[in-house]
Amino acid sequence: MKILIIGGGLIGCERLDALKLISINHSVDFDITVIDKNQESLKLLKEKYNCNVYTKINDLDSSKYEWVFICTPHSDAPEMIYKSFSLAKNILVEKPLGRNLEECEKILDKKPKDVQLYVGLNYRFYLGINKLLNHVKENYFGDIISVNMILGHGNSPGMEKSWKLDPILCGGGCLIDPGVHLLDLALLLSDTELKVKGGKFWNGFWKTGIEEEAHIYLVNENNSIFNLQTSLNRWKSTFRIEVNGTEGYGIVNGRGRSYGNQEYITGKRWGWQSGGSQVDSEINHLENYSADDSFYESMLALFSLESSQITNNIILPANDNDGRKVMRLLKDCRLSLDINDTC
Repeated sequence: MKILIIGGGLIGCERLDALKLISINHSVDFDITVIDKNQESLKLLKEKYNCNVYTKINDLDSSKYEWVFICTPHSDAPEMIYKSFSLAKNILVEKPLGRNLEECEKILDKKPKDVQLYVGLNYRFYLGINKLLNHVKENYFGDIISVNMILGHGNSPGMEKSWKLDPILCGGGCLIDPGVHLLDLALLLSDTELKVKGGKFWNGFWKTGIEEEAHIYLVNENNSIFNLQTSLNRWKSTFRIEVNGTEGYGIVNGRGRSYGNQEYITGKRWGWQSGGSQVDSEINHLENYSADDSFYESMLALFSLESSQITNNIILPANDNDGRKVMRLLKDCRLSLDINDTC
């Protein structure tokens, strides 16, 4: 399988590691090419992954690829998408699909009809989150009363010089990165349209002109309440989802690495009646799950390969329509919080 990866940074390497593992576990032969501006990085990547390397996309020959993965800063992604339309019929761009809705729509207007475009919203494939999403789709918790989500980290000293905190290169602040992951999950957890009812944002630490922490309040047509918090100033890395329904609840805590191992706990309404406490009645669906395989699991789904961990799954990889829905909701959030579009 011929694969092109554009961008050999952190996320590009996540994709390369996943491909290496898929090759071992599923006996798939990959012919991988990586494009990156940094020649020193390319030298290391070639040694580690035995891949072809180029510094410019225009240096490629006329060969076609089965998949292109675009792992660049947000500002570079649209141009790479346009150039990839002639290289492959299957393209994945790391989230988001554009820095704003207008950029997203422009990309989709130019997309050929025979090209499948996906968005790297890989949180769907963390094992605990995936189990929770499937439970909600199966009505395991009854009618949803409320959903609370927190995603935040504190970055590191000097991060204000990174493209991640640049309002133009990134396209905004914590709402777009990492907040679009929460918007995607909220859309999956709600079976009807979400409306933004209010919220608040804070900035002042990094001082790069972006929102650094944002709290969003949404409701759907069933009057389910969604509270979303995303932050670039949460000094203890935090990821948590709480779904509360008329029949019970589900809690995902942790996201691996600095966020801690992921656990997924469910409980039923008045579970304590069976004896003991409510905690005693809960089920922990994960044991020592390091949560470092979301890229691997998402790529198995993209390639239609069987997973040994995610079974009976009805959650699919995010396509271009999913990416558009996220960007529409992001626009609504920005309008509600009076956050200016930076691009």
